[in-house]
Order: sequence, then structure tokens, then C-alpha cells
Amino acid sequence: MLAQPEGKFLSKEIKVGKPVQYALSYRHDPRLDVFFPDSTYDFTPFQFLKRDYYSTRTNASGSLDSVVYTLVSFEVDSMQYLKLPVYVMNQKDCTALYSGLQSIPLRSLLNLKSKKAGLQSNTALVLLDDQINYPLYFIILIFAGVLGGLIYWLFGARIRRRWRQFQLWRRHLEFRGNFQRHLRGATDSRQAVINVERAVVLWKRYLERLEGKPYTTFTTKETVEQFSQSRQLEQALRETDAVVYGGVTSPQTQESLRILRDLAVRTYIKQREVILEKKS
Repeated sequence: MLAQPEGKFLSKEIKVGKPVQYALSYRHDPRLDVFFPDSTYDFTPFQFLKRDYYSTRTNASGSLDSVVYTLVSFEVDSMQYLKLPVYVMNQKDCTALYSGLQSIPLRSLLNLKSKKAGLQSNTALVLLDDQINYPLYFIILIFAGVLGGLIYWLFGARIRRRWRQFQLWRRHLEFRGNFQRHLRGATDSRQAVINVERAVVLWKRYLERLEGKPYTTFTTKETVEQFSQSRQLEQALRETDAVVYGGVTSPQTQESLRILRDLAVRTYIKQREVILEKKS
């Protein structure tokens, strides 16, 4: 059975907008390949700033890998929590092993000391505003409610469809823009691996939101099965896997990313048509 990673904050407290460090380490069999989260991971409620790797140390107890993340939080919760995974590579996919949940208190920068104020008398005449006409106020509210209910009853289904269409279109534009940026970055020999990895993660998360299926946890084989075992898709995913896990790029890398992008576009069009066909 695989051991659990260890994670901990390197500070006793945090301040809003100030960097805080979190150390993640994992002792494992030297024969295993392990991967730590990068900048594409969701560190909520924290935001990623940078990470520092430390060289692997191996002794009789096994190999020890460790990373120190520099994070920042803009949340105001009095206690904030974080746990991170370590991915262990096997023959088919990666297994995610999570560290224990760690907490860190937020230090408030507000000065809550109260000051006593002396009371002063004031006998000047104060004019009061006219009182609200509550009966008329409630009649207007009832009329507005009835009118709104009537409009919703007559046009509610159409309004909901239009709103879902708009949300779908907006998310698709955002996906296309981000994916295209990573696709162009795949030609940069220094940043190719990072851009391909981010493009695949973005692609899986987008499909996951479109279809409600957990693509981010699927293996390459399981992903291909969702699309009638497309041979072209399988080759594209194996090409991107070779880049992400092996650091090997080829002239086919960009074409593989285009195949993923085009499949996402077809899936978007299909989901848009499903919304148009719905009556409510």
C-alpha cells in the first residue's frame, strides 16, 4: 500500500495578500515516478505564486522528494485549509495520493480597540422625513410580483434556454482563447511541455463541464471510449502523454492539440443543439 504524502504550512499564521509557504514531501520506493502539482492545479482558497523543488534524497528508508509552494490568499475566513496530492505514475495512469488536511489561522490587521466618546446635548429642532405610504408600497410590490410571475410563466422556458446558451457560448470563447495560447506555446522548445500539459488539463476540464463526466480522472483509454473509441483521438492523447510524462515533443504535437480542440468544438455544438431542442 502506498504511503501518504506529508504537507504543512511553514508559518503559524497568514495575512491577507501576504505570501505563505506550504511544504509537501513524499517518501516512496525509488523505483516509482512521482509528480507534484504545478501552477495549473486549483489551490483554493489560495492562489499559486511559485514552487521550489528540492533534490531527491535516497537512503535505506526510500527516496524523499519535496516541494515548497509559495501561495497567497485574499479570503477573510478566520481559519483556512489546504491539502495537496502527489501523483504516482503506474502502467496505465497516475494515482493521486492526498496529504492530510492542514489549517492555518488568519491574522486580522484591524484595530478593534474602542474609544469612549463624551455625550453632548443638542436641543435643536430636527425635522422628520415624511412617513412611507406602506399600503401603496405593498400594492406596488404585489403588482410587480404578479407581473414578473406572468412574464416568467409565459417566457420562462425561453429565457432559461437563452441564458444557458449565452453561458455556454461565453465559456466556449474563454476555452478557445486559452487553448489557442497554449497551442502556440507548444512550438517553444523551452515551454512546450508546460503548455501541452496545461492545454490537456484545460481540455479535460472544459469537456467535464460540458458533459458532466469526470474526464480529469479518466485514463486515455476511458476518454477514448467516451467518443466511440476514435482512433484519431487515441493517437492524439498518446502523443500528448508522451510530451507531458516523457518530455518528448515532435512535429505531431501541435496537430494532436488541434485534434483535441476540434473535438471540444464539436462537443460544444452538440450541447448547444441539445439546449435548443429542450422545451423547458
